Amino acid sequence: MTVFYVLAVIWSIRIVFNLLSYIHLWYVKEYRVDRMLIHLGTKQGKRLLFLPWRRPPVSPKSLFITIAGLSICVWLYVTLPVFLFLKLFILDILLFPITMLLVCVLIIPTALYHMLLINRAVGKLRAHKKMKVIGITGSYGKTSTKEMLYTLLSNKYSTLKTEASKNSPIAIAELILTKLRDDHEVLVVEMGAYKIGEISHMCRMVQPDIGIVTAVNAQHQDLFGSIENTMKAKYELIEGLDENGVAIINADNEYTRRMADWVRKDRKKFVLYSVDSLATFQASRISVTPQGVSFTVEYQNQKGIVSVPLLGKHHISNILAAIAGAVYCGMTFDEAIQACGEIRTFKKTMQPVAGCNGSLFIDDTFNNNPDAARAAIDYLANIGGRKIFVFQPMIELGVYAEDSHKDVGLYAAKYCDDIILTNDNYLESFLKGVHEVDQLKKATVLSADDAAAYIRDTVKKDDTVLFKGKESGRILEKLS
Repeated sequence: MTVFYVLAVIWSIRIVFNLLSYIHLWYVKEYRVDRMLIHLGTKQGKRLLFLPWRRPPVSPKSLFITIAGLSICVWLYVTLPVFLFLKLFILDILLFPITMLLVCVLIIPTALYHMLLINRAVGKLRAHKKMKVIGITGSYGKTSTKEMLYTLLSNKYSTLKTEASKNSPIAIAELILTKLRDDHEVLVVEMGAYKIGEISHMCRMVQPDIGIVTAVNAQHQDLFGSIENTMKAKYELIEGLDENGVAIINADNEYTRRMADWVRKDRKKFVLYSVDSLATFQASRISVTPQGVSFTVEYQNQKGIVSVPLLGKHHISNILAAIAGAVYCGMTFDEAIQACGEIRTFKKTMQPVAGCNGSLFIDDTFNNNPDAARAAIDYLANIGGRKIFVFQPMIELGVYAEDSHKDVGLYAAKYCDDIILTNDNYLESFLKGVHEVDQLKKATVLSADDAAAYIRDTVKKDDTVLFKGKESGRILEKLS
């Protein structure tokens, strides 16, 4: 009987841990049922009963779901007319549906609470003295561009920006209510979206004077449904500008170039920035080294040299967007160029970290998408030593998922000596790309513990390990 009760206690502890892990998963998916349903279609989602232990952040919502979930479990345990182990089995099976039910129960009160905060924030914003508002959107590059633009503008103006990658209406409202001061002269707002209409909502809130569109790709296609819908969603920022507003658009991305054609038809003012072609803000004489990038910026009849300790050529595009935003906000071209000297590496974005045994780790775990993955690999292509690529396969790419993973696999196989995957989503597609380069090359799926042990045992001086995607960050943590 003692063994019987010990097993029951262990199972009960597992149920509590699973409940907390489910709540953490809901937090990662922003408590959105649409994003969770996409996750359930992945290989990880199909192993939901064996979720790795994760502790959710403490918040009113997570506390409510925890307490309510435990209460429902206790009630079911007491009322179910079956023997002990069958009760525990039923609770284990029902645990995730219980959390989904509680998330759905919170949808209406959460929406009402958010509406209240947003209305208060809009009232505070309208009562504020006139200031420049810059909106930034795109499938990728928007957070880096925002941080760079903030660095530039802060040299001349009292500037407020949205924090980290918080880019929803409620995040903007909370920022305004808690951080907006009377002396702020510029507000820089990152705008993210998972469906059409969300950026329009944010534009009605903040009424941007300048809109920056960084790039569009296949990210979140399971939610948007098509690239065309993604373009329409991002274009809402441009539509939200008034007649004197300025759109700043990336000329190097095929989809944003098409959006520029929409701007022409709508007779709105816009400027282009480019690394590869002629544009209002043009990069030339580009030099990329393992320590950073330098290039010349050409704007009208002016030229300026920018040199920054950022890893990877892809940063140049974001710097150009930031310079354009600063100039159209009121800085002179020379002031913007000079302020670029203060740009530094952003946390978890191609951030160099001292690794094991004299190796170099690169923390690029902030986000993941096909273009960002290729850009990170480009950096590895230009350095010596053994190169290990630790990669989190991507979800929410919709019909582009298989081709995107094949493309990244092919790219990684060209330049990386070793490839570690954090999960087996789209493994077959990834390997198709790898084997187009080398039939014998492998991409190994490892747990965080096994990956950390492998890296610790095999890396040596002058090796480089690039960690791409949030899941790879757990491996990096174990190596710290």
